[in-house]
Amino acid sequence: MTGLIKRVKNGIWRRIDPSDKARIKRLMKKPPKIDPHSIVFNSSDDYTGNPKALFLYMIEHGYNKRYHITWLFEKEENYFKFKIPNVDSAIIYDKDRKVRAGAQKAIMSARYIFYSHNVNWCKSFREGQTFIDLWHGCGYKDDMRSVKRVIYYDHLMVTGSKYIDIFKRVLKKPDGDILDLGYPRNEMLFSSRSKAVELLAGIKKEAGADKAIIWMPTFRKSTIARLETDTGLGETGLPILCESSDIAEFDRWCRELGVLIVIKQHMFQRDYVRPDGLTNILFIDEDYLRDNDADLYEFMGRTDALITDYSSVAIDYLLVNKPLGYTLDDYDRYEEGRGFSFENVKEYMPGHHIYDIEGLKQFAQDIAEGKDPHAEWRARVRPEMQTYTDGFSKRILEYFNIK
Repeated sequence: MTGLIKRVKNGIWRRIDPSDKARIKRLMKKPPKIDPHSIVFNSSDDYTGNPKALFLYMIEHGYNKRYHITWLFEKEENYFKFKIPNVDSAIIYDKDRKVRAGAQKAIMSARYIFYSHNVNWCKSFREGQTFIDLWHGCGYKDDMRSVKRVIYYDHLMVTGSKYIDIFKRVLKKPDGDILDLGYPRNEMLFSSRSKAVELLAGIKKEAGADKAIIWMPTFRKSTIARLETDTGLGETGLPILCESSDIAEFDRWCRELGVLIVIKQHMFQRDYVRPDGLTNILFIDEDYLRDNDADLYEFMGRTDALITDYSSVAIDYLLVNKPLGYTLDDYDRYEEGRGFSFENVKEYMPGHHIYDIEGLKQFAQDIAEGKDPHAEWRARVRPEMQTYTDGFSKRILEYFNIK
């Protein structure tokens, strides 16, 4: 056992920047005082998701006058300094993915730590601190990764009571508290911030489109090997449009309808294969949105419909009360592979169930013609999946007595 403990400790220290090892060891030996007015934020893809939304709410409402806030970036290329009073930023890793001392000191000094995935790089969880995982989605798919990988949290957010028992089972942390308080990012669905509005208006005009559908497939072929959920869709990596010729055919269909399809690539998805010469299908990723100063949820909330599959984004999109389409061509293979988090999941998919390119065309045509045949179904499902419809950030801060 002693040998195993030694190997684990050595593994931890190998992940620390050599120039910062001595500083971090000093921090561990003599930890800084916890500042009751210090808050740290972190999100997996750097300044996105629920942490970003809660952070912006706090800045907008002047919380930085009473709290010192630090944003921790994981990637050097995404790092920037905030020009906001009492707000700092630091980089967790160097270019070789070694942990930096500045980030470790910031998190060890904080009273509250908000994040969206995990803080497995953190070397100390101290009494008197509160680790709040705002999480990154309540959807349909199961999470088999939790069997091998520990998600640390004191409190973790979900969008509806249906998910409390699911997350207790999946995350296997009996002492962690699952809270049905909702997601701050969903407030951004209703934002009219000009950058997102202008971006969508501009690309619609360029495509000659009156309607815009955002398509957000979950990942299959992942950039991270342990997350691989390859169901053998075809050369493109997309559901339904498995061959390049299918994409070209659907692009022509959408051009005739006056519909723009914006395909947002999942952060863990390998690049899609895409043909040249497309006019009404646009592929984007987080970098595209970041470069255009447009948040994903602000952008998504302005679209006319959503296509997805087993992703949590469908649960969030219920709040805007617009049509949903679900691509289910690999449903059986996905169920056999990764699995779903609850039974009868199709009953909780209130929209077009799409199994082939003809079904995809029909969905696009319905949007072009303003048809919404599943509105009542959405209304029945929504309360079970989304307990609240607004006030998410305020509710969370009040729960933790952050005033």
